[in-house]
Amino acid sequence: MKRFFIVLVSLLLLVGVLTGCGPSKDYPSKNITIVVPVKAGGDTDSYARILGKYLEKTLGVGVAIKNVDGATGTIGVREVYNAKKDGYTALFFHDAAILSEISGATEIKLDEFKIVSVPIIDNTSTLVVSKKRFSGMKDFLKAAKSGEKIIASVAAGSLAQLAPLMLEKQQNLTFKYVDSTSAADRIADLMAGRIDLFFTQYGLISQYIKNGDFASLGVMSDVRNPNFPDVPTFKEQGVDVSMEKVFFLALPPETSDDIVNRLAEAVEEACSNPEIQKELGVFFVEAKYRTPQESTEIIKTKMENYQQYADYLR
Repeated sequence: MKRFFIVLVSLLLLVGVLTGCGPSKDYPSKNITIVVPVKAGGDTDSYARILGKYLEKTLGVGVAIKNVDGATGTIGVREVYNAKKDGYTALFFHDAAILSEISGATEIKLDEFKIVSVPIIDNTSTLVVSKKRFSGMKDFLKAAKSGEKIIASVAAGSLAQLAPLMLEKQQNLTFKYVDSTSAADRIADLMAGRIDLFFTQYGLISQYIKNGDFASLGVMSDVRNPNFPDVPTFKEQGVDVSMEKVFFLALPPETSDDIVNRLAEAVEEACSNPEIQKELGVFFVEAKYRTPQESTEIIKTKMENYQQYADYLR
């Protein structure tokens, strides 16, 4: 009798899979948690909360944002990696996950995750300097190449380290690096003249630029941002460096494609809402849906491009 019951249950489960009545048919049937592996308040957290709000409208369930800070994002990434493969725990992060992998900070492979979408690509990445010392890229490069000491504030193994590193290597410069994990500290240090350079997103320091405190060396993008068209790209100024910041939504490895596609459909619908564009526009970025396949390819290309800097990030 016991053996008959086991066989019967197995057959029912098999029929459920074959007829599409498996565990993903009613997905989602409860609230979803999006893990953001950084502290609340930054661009990653802000974008995740905006996206989550519109996913609630399209999915019909609650979407909670959970901040899991620590170890350059690897703690939060690991939490999602080890989560159940049922689609109720997702990861929202950016290029830092790539850097953690290529630098050896984690053994977790990003390509094992199921990438749902890259709904936001931020082309506002910039390096900023004090306006009191440098007027822009030309002035900065002249000083740096003449041997003036340039102190760059970074967070080891992060985009904040990669950005000045890319400029340093491309222009054959030598910077002195000091470690700082706080954007607020970097701003205060630059204002006080304790550092000369740091990486950020243009929208986060635009007011300092308007006030004449800071100067942007340009945007690290292939094209100018239409929200501040007067700011040139690095490439326009003869510096062949581009580092657009990619934000992605992903599910744990081995999550079923049915669940991935259902969540991707919800992201697509959320991105088509004019209201999400208004909210993201405050940060000078926009939502644009990319399929799981397109998004996976974007991250793969990023991985290949960053690989050349792996030894410097360790």
